[in-house]
Amino acid sequence: MIDLNGLFRRRPERPVPSPPRLLSYQVGNLQGLGTRERQEDSFAFANAMDVTEIRRRGLLAVVADGMGGMEDGKRVSEGAVAELLAWFNSMDREGSLPRQLHRCVLETSDRLYNNFRGAGGTTLVACLFFREALYWACVGDSFLYLKRGRGLYRLNQEHNYRTQLYRETVRAGRLDPAEANADPDGHRLSQFLGKERVEEVDLSLRPLLLQNGDKLLLCSDGVGGVLDQAAILACLETEDPARACTMLDGHIQAMGRRHQDNYTALVIMCGY
Repeated sequence: MIDLNGLFRRRPERPVPSPPRLLSYQVGNLQGLGTRERQEDSFAFANAMDVTEIRRRGLLAVVADGMGGMEDGKRVSEGAVAELLAWFNSMDREGSLPRQLHRCVLETSDRLYNNFRGAGGTTLVACLFFREALYWACVGDSFLYLKRGRGLYRLNQEHNYRTQLYRETVRAGRLDPAEANADPDGHRLSQFLGKERVEEVDLSLRPLLLQNGDKLLLCSDGVGGVLDQAAILACLETEDPARACTMLDGHIQAMGRRHQDNYTALVIMCGY
């Protein structure tokens, strides 16, 4: 006899796996004139307020510090930001993002060189947040920091003559940085957008996988070159990016530097 009951006995249901949790982003920004007569920094976000678009197309953050010692730093920095925004809107999101970002930076520099005849320059730090990962490209002496857990990590290097001297010292077998630190021209930029040929771009060749609680700070040297890492870390302890920017501003104001440069900061906080 066939047991028909067994044919219709309910099997235990397999649990349906939960979809992976996707990061969300909160952003804040700060910009100050310092003791300068005009503002020559520029910055921008793309898709910062649209969660759906961030997950579909990514989030872009850019800071450009126009060089005041050259011609019309504000127009040059605005031009650099505009080029990055245009690239973001047209990039191939299924292609190699580092390669595309690198090409965009070089082409941006060429356009600025042609438009300003080599008389204008700007630094650049650009971050692309896409599919739970970070890509970045930097030229000049602006700063990119990651706060993860209790640590603060500088993700990029400065393109100035001091960095070159460090390298030469190491190659010569001398590990003492005193000579490079004492050089009066150490702060001078070796790379910037708008020069005839950009020879070095600090680029993330592989994506940095982001984690819940990560905090990113993009800033001009009016912030990163003024505040020490302890002060920056303390400001990024807050869970509110706008509050973090206010605290950064407070630290800069409290220092009361006679020759405070323009300063710009973008804070991006990652979380579920």
